[in-house]
Amino acid sequence: MFTLETPRLLLRDLVPDDAAPMHLLRSDPIVTRYCEYIASETPEQAERWVRDTMVHNAMDPRFSYNLAIVHKTDGAVMGWIGIGQATDPTLGELSFGYALRPAYWGQGYTTEALTALLTFAYEELAAASVQGECATDNPASGRVMQKAGLRFVERRPEDDGSESDYYAATADEWRSRRSG
Repeated sequence: MFTLETPRLLLRDLVPDDAAPMHLLRSDPIVTRYCEYIASETPEQAERWVRDTMVHNAMDPRFSYNLAIVHKTDGAVMGWIGIGQATDPTLGELSFGYALRPAYWGQGYTTEALTALLTFAYEELAAASVQGECATDNPASGRVMQKAGLRFVERRPEDDGSESDYYAATADEWRSRRSG
């Protein structure tokens, strides 16, 4: 099983037992307000998503990493973070996404998890560049990406009339930001 560790978190491959906590995350309207793409209305949809991510995580070579964010102290599954091939390679070779249950917001957990994931992407996967995006009405997510070492790139309109802010960094930029 693939894992990354931080001082407070364990980021690990999803397992079947994650279906229930992922359903709590993916059915929470506060969470899905900012990332509709993860929404699951039923426990069965969440279970199917966990099974599908397990299939992708088991591929060799591996093209994506979909991980549970687990609190080390009590083992609670707090959220999800993932990275894989970018849909828009002009902004980054890899792109990521994340979602955390609201009870854990504002405590630095997402920045901690994203920093670990970016470290893995740049140092182990030798990514040349990584990008992420967030809804413009979710500035807290933009701050997470900046704290993790990414820079604001641009604001883009989406098909549904909303806008998204894009953040990215090359490996050299990220290393410079992390050491500065």
